Amino acid sequence: MKKKKEQLSQEKKLLSNKQLIIAMVIVATIALGSLISAFLLQTREVKFSSKAAIIDQLGEDFQNAEFNETVASLLENNGFNVSYYRSESVNVAFYKGIAKYNYGMIILRAHSALRKGETIVDFFTSEEYSEDKYGSEQANGLLTIGKYSWENKSYFAVTPKFIENLEGYFPKSIIIAMGCNSLNETCTEMANAFINKGAKAYIGWTGVVDSSHTDSETIKLLRRLLNENQTITDAVSKASPDWQHYPSEMKFYPLSAGNLRISDLMAEAKAIAALQITFCNFEKGFLIYVTNVARFIKLS
Repeated sequence: MKKKKEQLSQEKKLLSNKQLIIAMVIVATIALGSLISAFLLQTREVKFSSKAAIIDQLGEDFQNAEFNETVASLLENNGFNVSYYRSESVNVAFYKGIAKYNYGMIILRAHSALRKGETIVDFFTSEEYSEDKYGSEQANGLLTIGKYSWENKSYFAVTPKFIENLEGYFPKSIIIAMGCNSLNETCTEMANAFINKGAKAYIGWTGVVDSSHTDSETIKLLRRLLNENQTITDAVSKASPDWQHYPSEMKFYPLSAGNLRISDLMAEAKAIAALQITFCNFEKGFLIYVTNVARFIKLS
């Protein structure tokens, strides 16, 4: 009788231990779930990417191999993986996917122009215009007609509304729009479109600018931003106006981005990547622990 009572007592004790272990596993799982939620909330907005793009839509009419090589070298030497897009590839389909490519830096060497009689600037593609293509996009104001003053051909041009409706986002990106009137003071719709899609800063020109001038000043800008670690305010303020078309000056948008340094964005991205690795290792370790506990309970 005494042995039976002792056996019952041991069984109750084992049952109690199992219940305790199960309770501990449940609590730990809930805690891990809370940790995951907190982690995701903390890192959701940190999306800067070390990928960069040089979009050379001007390349066919205004070739500048030295510019492309210099800019690529500046970016690569400062930790960016660079993609280069030739003029012929910069069509409507390319622009449709641009927000999916996860570029932290976009060097947009593209022609841009103010619409006649309006306060909107559009970016040219290298795709010739046709009334029969992209009907819905044209009807809804996502695409318009762009025409160079020096030739009779017309091209599709993307509008601010086109950028606003892109799939994807710009991960705290720095957009350098090198074309004419890309940041005209009377029209910030294009700049706003990029900012509303996640970009951190948009840099452009307030008026007409020659290709040689914008090439030269963009290289100098990147040296100040990347090699000298200057803020956007300092780097942009030192850019020389295009005196031939004065007042055409380099400006940035929004003003709240003035104290931004690219090095800070890169450091932030590296810190988050390290945190993600640490978190993943912890999660794997916890899963192994839970699996072992489950086996222990089953064997008991």
